Amino acid sequence: MVPSASDAWRTALSDLRDSLPERTVRNWLDPIDPLSLDTDGGTPTLTLQVPTPFGIQYLRSRFNKEVSQAVTQAVGEPTDIEFKVTPESERPDEIVTEPEDAGDSSSSPPPSESSATDSSSAGDHSPSSSARPSASSDRSASSSSSPRSPQRTSRSRSTQSSPSDSSPSNRSPASSQQPQSDAESTPNVAGEAAPTPEEMASIERAGAGSADERSALYQKAQEHLRPEYTFDEFIEGDGNRLARSAAFAVAEEPGSTNYNPLLVYGGVGLGKTHLAQAVANYALEHNTAEHVLYVSSDRFTSQFVQSVRENRIAAFSSYYRQADLLIVDDVQFFGEKEKTQEEFFHIFNDLHQNGKQIFLCADRPPAKIPGIEERLLSRFQWGLSADIQRPDLETRIAILQRKAARQGIDVEPKVLELIAQRIDSNVRQLEGTLTRLTALVQLDDGTLDLETARQYLREHTDEEPTSLDAADIIEQVADYFRLSEDDILSRSRKQAVARARQIAMYLCRELTDASYSHIGTRFGGRDHSTVIHAYRKIEDNLDSDADLQDDISSLESRLRNRSLSSPM
Repeated sequence: MVPSASDAWRTALSDLRDSLPERTVRNWLDPIDPLSLDTDGGTPTLTLQVPTPFGIQYLRSRFNKEVSQAVTQAVGEPTDIEFKVTPESERPDEIVTEPEDAGDSSSSPPPSESSATDSSSAGDHSPSSSARPSASSDRSASSSSSPRSPQRTSRSRSTQSSPSDSSPSNRSPASSQQPQSDAESTPNVAGEAAPTPEEMASIERAGAGSADERSALYQKAQEHLRPEYTFDEFIEGDGNRLARSAAFAVAEEPGSTNYNPLLVYGGVGLGKTHLAQAVANYALEHNTAEHVLYVSSDRFTSQFVQSVRENRIAAFSSYYRQADLLIVDDVQFFGEKEKTQEEFFHIFNDLHQNGKQIFLCADRPPAKIPGIEERLLSRFQWGLSADIQRPDLETRIAILQRKAARQGIDVEPKVLELIAQRIDSNVRQLEGTLTRLTALVQLDDGTLDLETARQYLREHTDEEPTSLDAADIIEQVADYFRLSEDDILSRSRKQAVARARQIAMYLCRELTDASYSHIGTRFGGRDHSTVIHAYRKIEDNLDSDADLQDDISSLESRLRNRSLSSPM
């Protein structure tokens, strides 16, 4: 007599409980629900419902033989097994899976990227097309009411996890078999080429190989770091102080601060890459992290797409999950790349839960990155987001002084000040201007004096130094809002006055070289933090407040006209 599905699975589970570790049975087999046992049409088929796609992958790759034998013995004849994923609406809010013992995990190879399906027979292991967050990632999301909680709870967990538990991808790997947009277009930022076959083969060996093999590949990846990008060479100013301080704290104790992840954002050429590589260089020099990975988002995407094409996803995932400090530059280029985001989402979860440090760079705040999935965006915002703003005049001069000293160039202070006045938005352009100017002078056997610099800048830059200062802006803002200048400078908190004052502070920062501290002094001796608050409030409201946009546009037009009509 053929048993029912429930009886067959109960008998098989009893046998498996005798042959497999109790933790394995509790984690992976007890949650299974037998749905049906179909005996029509030849070979019987037992349909089992598994909570997650990853559970199917894990069972297929680790215990396929044991489960198949137990089911066959319970039914009394050779039986196929069909797995189905529990519908999302029927899943518990939290699926807790304890880590396996190291001894148990070492007995079988890690799950292969082609080892599981959402619904397949025992002899058919074709990839699935669905993908959902793993149990571990769901747990991460549900337990992280603040950025600190996942990090604190993960430290005790990390010592229990076996290598094979962290190496497989905690997702249905087949969901990545056809990365639609990624395979079609992988933008090449920073001039990076696609990974070579040798590089991908090395990643596969490191992902599936020994710790020594991984260390060797991490060291090779560190060849992309520029040794001159250090904290000592990073000029600190009002606009980057928070980002620099947080980055240094992360470099000293990766994974042990509240800044996990740390996301640094700012415009082009303001020093994000310098700061990111400074973290990597410091961690390597002072041995605060053993496995340091610095990679651009473009490089990550290229490697992922290549791993899909060459059926190496599991090794790719393992390679990144073994990092102690993962630094990803230009994460805004993950936008619209759904499969890349999904893979990075699971890598992020695994690293974060195990107390490993994540450092990200972007050209804008996380919430303003287009095409980023909500679940990944929320993780970007778990830790600290610190912006790098346009450097003020004093910082730009200091940057040029450091650049000149590093290159052994003797430049008059007035020349450096002139360059800093003309180039005010991009550190890369600022340093490049000094390099080109000194090179041209050296080629002509000339002298780099103030007049030579002025002529060069007049011919090679479009920007003109501004003649505006805080007094001009306060005057125009007061006139525009029909207030007196004394109102703007007063301590009045009336809404109309406070709004005009904040707009004036914002314009001072946007249209002059003045630092936050200097602006605060010009507004009645206010603290620089008051100016920062005003600037950010106006900046945050600009996108949604049409009236504010009109006011700013009108005032900028007035002030530019005034600047053009004023004698230099």
